[in-house]
Amino acid sequence: MPHRVLCEICSSQDMKYSCPYCLIQYCSVKCFKEHKEEQIPDVPTLKPLTSLRWPYIPEEPSYADPLKRDEPMPLQLRHYQDIATSPAIRAALSSNPSLPQLLRKVDQLRGTEREEALEFLLGVKANRVPTSFTASPEEVKAMKRLSQAVEKSVRGENAGALGLDWAEDR
Repeated sequence: MPHRVLCEICSSQDMKYSCPYCLIQYCSVKCFKEHKEEQIPDVPTLKPLTSLRWPYIPEEPSYADPLKRDEPMPLQLRHYQDIATSPAIRAALSSNPSLPQLLRKVDQLRGTEREEALEFLLGVKANRVPTSFTASPEEVKAMKRLSQAVEKSVRGENAGALGLDWAEDR
């Protein structure tokens, strides 16, 4: 005959569950509630998502590597904050209502199609028009204004820097 384990709260019925906090064995919701009121210490609350530092943004290195000076660098938290609060970027987005749709269209492209579309929009290779992407001359001008506003907000006060200012903290 199997060994019976009784509820440690009421001692009248077989146990069916165990407390996730202290592993005491109980038989019903009624017994669990009784146990919870009397014996379970305050359950630790979960951390709010804001304390988890999401989205992950890598920390800036203590010393800049001179060999990586010209390589693309990931944006840091301060760059995201500058972009999010830039009046110039907001003005560029609101001045052309089709710009958000254009950005979504570029975002849906993959691989070389995306690269070609961005090069076309930013005037890097203006003579080569991608086959799978179209944009009006007004949209191209608006995209250039937006890219200049983003670069200016990330670069900050260091307007004489070549490219984006990655090495110095503001």
